[in-house]
Amino acid sequence: MIYLDHAAAVPMRECAVREMLRAARENWGNPSASYGPARSARAELNRARDILADTIGARWDEIYFTSGGSESDNWALIGAMETAGDRRHLIVSAIEHHAVLHTCAYLESRGFSVTLLSPDAEGRIRADDLESALKEHPDTALVSVMTANNEIGTIEEIGALAETAHRYGALFHTDAVQAYCKIPINVRDLSVDLLSASAHKIGGPRGIGFLYLRQGVNIQGFIHGGPQERGRRAGTENTAGAAGFAAAAAEANAMREEDAKKERSLQEYYFHRLKESFGDCGMIWNGPLPGKERLPGNISVSFPGRTSDALLISLDFAGICASSGSACTTGAVTPSHVIMALSGDEARAKGTLRFTIGPENTEEEAETVIKTLKEALQRGKKHL
Repeated sequence: MIYLDHAAAVPMRECAVREMLRAARENWGNPSASYGPARSARAELNRARDILADTIGARWDEIYFTSGGSESDNWALIGAMETAGDRRHLIVSAIEHHAVLHTCAYLESRGFSVTLLSPDAEGRIRADDLESALKEHPDTALVSVMTANNEIGTIEEIGALAETAHRYGALFHTDAVQAYCKIPINVRDLSVDLLSASAHKIGGPRGIGFLYLRQGVNIQGFIHGGPQERGRRAGTENTAGAAGFAAAAAEANAMREEDAKKERSLQEYYFHRLKESFGDCGMIWNGPLPGKERLPGNISVSFPGRTSDALLISLDFAGICASSGSACTTGAVTPSHVIMALSGDEARAKGTLRFTIGPENTEEEAETVIKTLKEALQRGKKHL
């Protein structure tokens, strides 16, 4: 098997498995109780919170555990908007993850208004465009732009965008699920108010993430019930999951530069080999060129006139795990909203493949991918 879908999930790190098992055996108590096993579980949670806070330059008490990135995004947007009083407007980029975009649709159904900022041809959101939208909507309560795009890898200028939002009195949230522990992130330097992260993107367990909430920022709680997470998010905490998340984050962060170097090298290799092999076939490279403006493990290419589902089936038969910029529902391919926002080209959007590499992938695997793609495209050409 050749695994090239690290943006979807990263195999569990051994350190995360070990820490989850240890925490489950040793610290099984309910952290909300007051007796010995509960205090031990609570201490486990606080250790994990400390480690996670350090990875983004935050305070321990600014980290709130959630069930993952989607919940963190939902909580950030809904909590901020429902606390904003007369400010009833929200600005987000048009290429956000659906956890943000679908939450915007929900907020619109509740009477809030939303502006979608269009990206440039490589997926960048410009501070000037954000400023124009803020001037047009002085009642904006929150701006949300992802740190790096999950489909095309574009790294946004979050610091400049957050500074622009603050000048107009708006809070700033960033979905950092794809960027967390892949590129340097410091919430103080970026001046963000809220940030979402998820464990399984970095080799931690599924079902746990966090929301960073800057001290002094007031938003509504999201899950109602008990007093957990300092009264903001009810429900007995996932102590073992938190321990596994912290272990994975500590290791991923420590190895970030080394892993990024390997991934950037292989990304460059893919870029040149794909151009050599398919440049004459109309292949389009999506997003920025390999380099500091793109996530190190992200590769996105389009084959206009072909469908990604057919290409993915050929790759799957060859033991290659990849994904597309499209979502398949009951057999129908829906064009990627990200590629549509970049280009407006439905054929390009429907023919998009995404390969997201990890430090264990190799150039030899890349050659197998190229060979398999060539064969799939040749077969497809015969049927056109």
